Amino acid sequence: MMKKLIFPLIAILFAFTACTNDENQSINNNAALVGNYVLSTLTADVAVDLNQDMITNMELTNETNCFDSMAISFNADGTFTSTIAEVSFDASNNLVCNTNVESGTYSYANGTLTITVNVNGGTATESQQVLLTTSTLSFNVDDNDVAQYFSGAAGTPASGIMSLDFVYNKI
Repeated sequence: MMKKLIFPLIAILFAFTACTNDENQSINNNAALVGNYVLSTLTADVAVDLNQDMITNMELTNETNCFDSMAISFNADGTFTSTIAEVSFDASNNLVCNTNVESGTYSYANGTLTITVNVNGGTATESQQVLLTTSTLSFNVDDNDVAQYFSGAAGTPASGIMSLDFVYNKI
């Protein structure tokens, strides 16, 4: 008789606990992401010489100050603003740095950051696996996503880059 009462009570307890944890997990994840982040490291999969000083580096922040302004602000209302650097090269392969500010909405759950930004009168949504700690936000981009940061890289000092690792520090 006692076993007949305990097992249903445990099942009900697990059901309520599971629902509560799922709801709180979503809230806690978004709350953990809220804040301002600045780029601390940007590491390529190959060493490159972006500034043509004859010294190659995998750490791209050692090659140019172009990435110094990269930052992300995540707000508690689910909106974000991001400053992104885009590197291109002129006809002589000299580095040209442009910055863009993007804004939109975000959600973060189970290690996946999903952002929606306004682009040319429409919206674009992208999801990215990220690693979030109390002090850093990090992620990796590869293949086509690298082109977002290096415009027209073919035949330039950045042409060999296939993967980028970003680490942002929370300030």
